[in-house]
Formats: sequence, structure tokens, C-alpha cells
Amino acid sequence: MTFDPQALLLIKFICLLTGTAAIAWGLIAQPLKIAPKASMRFSLGNLFVLLGIILNTQRTEAANYFFWFWSDILILLGFLMLRWGTQYLFRLQHSTKFDIAALAITAVLMLLVPPDVSSERILASLFSANAALSFILLTKDNYLATKRDTGNRVATAMVLPLIAMAVVFIIRFFIALLSPEKAPIFIAMHTQAAIPVLWFYVFLALVINIVMIGNALTRLVSKIRILAERDQLTGLWNRRAMQKMLKNTHQRWLRNNEPYSMVLLDLDHFKDINDQYGHDAGDLALLTAARLFGTVLRENDALCRHGGEEFLVLLPATDAPSARIVADKLHKILRENPLHWQGREINLYASLGYATIYHGCQPDQLLIQADQAMYHAKLAGRDRICQANIIE
Repeated sequence: MTFDPQALLLIKFICLLTGTAAIAWGLIAQPLKIAPKASMRFSLGNLFVLLGIILNTQRTEAANYFFWFWSDILILLGFLMLRWGTQYLFRLQHSTKFDIAALAITAVLMLLVPPDVSSERILASLFSANAALSFILLTKDNYLATKRDTGNRVATAMVLPLIAMAVVFIIRFFIALLSPEKAPIFIAMHTQAAIPVLWFYVFLALVINIVMIGNALTRLVSKIRILAERDQLTGLWNRRAMQKMLKNTHQRWLRNNEPYSMVLLDLDHFKDINDQYGHDAGDLALLTAARLFGTVLRENDALCRHGGEEFLVLLPATDAPSARIVADKLHKILRENPLHWQGREINLYASLGYATIYHGCQPDQLLIQADQAMYHAKLAGRDRICQANIIE
């Protein structure tokens, strides 16, 4: 095929963009090791698109599976790699089986027609249908993943290039199928008529990689936030995060008169565990307690490692009688599940104090009162529950 000079220049520019992106994502994966599984798939996605475009430029009017069939399959596989990279990046459910099945069906249908210019419109419609499906699903994955960290507006803005790509392939599908006179504009890459579409592909190749970079940064920021708000040993919320949640819960109390409570727990004789069995046993005791407490709490309850061997439980929409029930569950689950360490059984106990918000009380005051109640439980002999003495 004879290429229009400007069309050929744009194709080379697209190849330069995808080739550069493939190298850049490869370096991010290795040796930088930033989200290596996701980055490697982004790299392969750009590489497959690059190879597919190169093969596409070698097409002639003669039948050739290598240039007519494999060029399309490589580009479609590149699109799938972008989706799989996103799923690895945000730890979404993998869709590998479905995606491969859809690609296999497309490949079989492509093989049913001759691999030459006489089948160009059919091949283009099949390619476009699969590409549109890939970008629709990629849009869904990106939106659901980024919405959790950025909100609806930012997530919508980030997926607009992906939506645009899906729309282009949907239009290309219908034109290839229903409008033979307009097909060369959207199907052929070598003619002067294809230059506007090629410019659009240049723009999207650049923007889509920017979106992937944005996704990686979003995930990185999310991880940094988690590290800043989570206890390193147990993975529970730390005091900083708990203060924010407590502030929000108190605002709901002031606004809606929705009561809340808190339970403060301290593992009894924890120093003895460290002294007798070692700090590894102590760490395991903390991990075990955190896991056990989590099994009896509701989804909207917040469990925090308050410091050392202390745990704080924030109970939204919970009055004093309900808080006592939760405290009893926490106390019971710990007593009934001793720690097994190197063939030995270590009984775990805790002293608990709980307090419920009341008019005129501030969050810091409530925390002090829960702490005092826990201290009374310690003085009364440990392994028991005390309610804060509150005078309204």
C-alpha cells in the first residue's frame, strides 16, 4: 500500500509514543519495582499495540495472515493488557477468563474470512467490536477503582479518554458494517482521508497512558494514606485515624442526636508474656487480639490500636446498654481463645472500660472517662468490665 506522507508521519509518531510508553512502564516495573505486576502489563500493552501497528503498515492487497490477522490480535491483546494492569494495580477481581474467551471468539470469526483487502470491512467491524468492549470494561474498572479514593467527579474526569476510545470504536464498528462509502476514513490508516482520525489516535495514545500514570499515582497516594493511618503491626487504625473518625462521629451526635460509645481495652499481664515468652509472642498476642476483636464488631465499628497493648473501639449509633453488650462480646471472645505459642497455651485477658456520649461532653472527655473506667477495672482485679461514672 502507498502511504500518504502525513499519514505515515502520524503513524510513526503513534509508534514513538507507544514504544516510549512501553520502555517507561518497563523501567517502572523493573528496576524501580513500583507496582511491578501492573506496570509490566501496561508495558506489554503498549508493546503489543506498537507491534500490531507495525504489522498493520505492512499490509498489501495480497492475502497474508501475519499482517491482516495477527496485527489486529496483537493490538486487541494490548488493550486487554491495559485492563489487566488496572486490575492488578487496584486489586480488582481478575477477568482473564472472560477477556480471553471474548478475544478467542473474535479471532475465530476473523479466521472465517480471507485475510486480505476484500475482507477489510468485516475484519474492521470484528476488531472494533472487541476493542469497544475492552474499553467499556476498562472504563468500568477504572471508575470503580478511582472513585473510592478520589470521588465521583475526579473519577469521571479520569475515565473520559477511555470513554472516548470506546465511542470511537463503536462508531468505527457501525461505519465498517453499514457505511462502505465512509469506511476508508475510519478503517484505512494509509490514506489522506484518515489523517483526522490518526491525529485523534495520537491524542488518545498519549492521554490513555497519562490516565494509567494517574491511576498509579492514585494507588500510591492511597497506600501512603493507609500507611499513615494504620498501625504497622496489626493493620488496625492508629490514633491519628481514630481521632478523625471520632470527630466525624461526634459531629453526627451534635447534628442528629445519634449517640455513640467507646470501649477501651488493655491486655492484662502483657508484660509477663513479653518477659516469659519473648517479644515475638507478645506481637502474636496483639495480632490475635486484633483478629478476635474484629470478629465480633459490626462493619461500621472502628477498631484502633490505641498504643502498646491498648485497643480502642468506637461504636457509632450505640447507646450505653448496647455498648455493654459489645464489651461483653469482646471480653468473652478473648477469654475463650487462648494463644498457642511453641506448643504452649497462653491465656489472654483484658480489662475493659466503656463510656457513652452525653450532652455537654466532648470527645476528649469521653476518652478520658473510658480510660478511667478501664483503670477501675484494673484496680478491681483485672479481667473485667467497668462503665464510666458519668454525671450529666
